[in-house]
Amino acid sequence: MKVGIAGVGLLGPGLADFASARPVLAGQEPYERAPVTIPPTTLLPANERRRTTDTIRLALKAAEEATADCDRSQLRSVFASSSGDMDIIDRICEALTQAEPMVSPVQFHNSVHNAPAGNWSIATGNPAPATAISGFDATLAAGLLEAATLLQADGGEVLLAAYDVASMATFRRVRPITEPFAVGLRLGPAVAGRPTLELALGEGGDPTPCRQDSLEALRGTNPAARALPLLEVLARGEGGHVTLAAPLGRSLEIRVTP
Repeated sequence: MKVGIAGVGLLGPGLADFASARPVLAGQEPYERAPVTIPPTTLLPANERRRTTDTIRLALKAAEEATADCDRSQLRSVFASSSGDMDIIDRICEALTQAEPMVSPVQFHNSVHNAPAGNWSIATGNPAPATAISGFDATLAAGLLEAATLLQADGGEVLLAAYDVASMATFRRVRPITEPFAVGLRLGPAVAGRPTLELALGEGGDPTPCRQDSLEALRGTNPAARALPLLEVLARGEGGHVTLAAPLGRSLEIRVTP
């Protein structure tokens, strides 16, 4: 499958957005880790904005940047998270251990895996289909395949947002996601003037590492950060090949044409 990249969004430690992070990703400036500040979305009304969680805000930040120059109201979307809202999961599990379990209605409302997708639809007034997907450490590849398939089937453009917050201490031993990270990719037709990805399933090749050791360390902290080698290629504006871990022990082979 061939798809074009029409927009990119990014938020991670020391990477506030794709535009400002581009020199770092291209190897022109050193990477310096900094704590992540997740900004509130400007698209939701105030009442809805107050009910959002870090997971929702993280996903919407990457989605907003990737779609900054397009009509969001009809854009199909895929929201991909390996573990969902782990903060809320932790709170619900803790509540269930109490003599009188009490869960906040707002927390319960946002505990479902498609909460970020639903908030995106509300924020953009978008009635188009939105998919919420998970594939453990292969979530990024699963989401990219889903978005590319939707694009091939119906044309137009498709938004992919891949994201995970850091896991809470309770879960970190079994699910060690140590940094929040989100990436947004707006996929469209493969046309001149935009980078093109040619996607193919492989037989389980080793994932491509980052060129920079500091970014390679970040890549392993979060399933969404597996996008960093691809972002490095896009930032350099060159062609290249990137391998991602895909579900069921397969690999996703990505050939990038600038």
